[in-house]
Amino acid sequence: MHRLDERKAFILQAVVQDYVATAEPVGSEAVVERYRLRVSSATVRNEMAEMAEMGYLRQPHVSAGRIPSDLGYRYYVEHLMKPVPLSKLLSPQQTSLFSPTNPEVGEVERLLQATCRLLAQITHYASVATAPETDVVSIRHILLSQPAADKLLLVVVASSGQVEHRLIPVPERLSNQQMALLDRMLQERYAMRPVRELLNMEPLVVPPEMLSVEPVWKLTEQAVQDCIEALSQQEVFLEGLQHILEQPEFRQVERLYPVISLLERPQILVRLLQRVEASNRVQVIIGEENPLPQMRCCSFVASSYRIGDRVAGTVSVWGPTRMHYEVATSAVEYIANALSHVLTQISVSS
Repeated sequence: MHRLDERKAFILQAVVQDYVATAEPVGSEAVVERYRLRVSSATVRNEMAEMAEMGYLRQPHVSAGRIPSDLGYRYYVEHLMKPVPLSKLLSPQQTSLFSPTNPEVGEVERLLQATCRLLAQITHYASVATAPETDVVSIRHILLSQPAADKLLLVVVASSGQVEHRLIPVPERLSNQQMALLDRMLQERYAMRPVRELLNMEPLVVPPEMLSVEPVWKLTEQAVQDCIEALSQQEVFLEGLQHILEQPEFRQVERLYPVISLLERPQILVRLLQRVEASNRVQVIIGEENPLPQMRCCSFVASSYRIGDRVAGTVSVWGPTRMHYEVATSAVEYIANALSHVLTQISVSS
């Protein structure tokens, strides 16, 4: 990537900002007038032509102005854009989503869904988030009760705040001694252990002194494994799909359909987002840089969030390459940091 001189960099910044705002090619006269440049439009036109040869701008058709190329957007992101102040992105009411007093904070699924909704709202792009991965999630609490004579209620609470429960049919009400025995077996076998470690465990060989609860234990053990299997699936949250439909780039069905089809099956995006988790910073993937062919008319901005010092999942926004990159990167960075803080608090207090 060639380093641009001051004038070329200014013109590229002007073209990016105007094209993002209007979705219309930008001409040299418009740049001179709008930014009150002390050079002629012919000079700016020559500079634009040189930048097109360098790969930073392109011309949709002969009589049109210029628009940024993927390389132009990349240069803008790395050298020209400035962060957007938090006060311009979010109201105090919106930042309260991550307050410890917010009831959604204690339920990770609700928090991540609300986070995606907020990201879509402030960026006007689609947003995708992944739930905490199993290697950073452990069993915080495992509880067993008998709400009815013929049923046991199993509740499994993960360190991430995720909750799974199952009703277990039993032939008759268990005694307090039997319930205490089952509870002890559950705590010794599952409590405070990582979810990934508990996957595909071999069934417990019940010792002789516990044979009285063996039939119920087998049912309980299967229910626990079902809960662990559910917790091991990295859930994906999606919001703001309608914002894709609003973009002029996607008025053509042949461009829109592959993007919508992929976003509606967000599990496909998990592998791509997992690459982001290896980085400690916000990542911006622009157009042709995207390894998914269907998404090369799009850009996405993503960042990992953490529980303690371990990467847990990702938050991201997806939109056209004609993206407000400064808004998207500032929003994603704030959201990822806020999620890391609140989820770490949940984990520490457990």
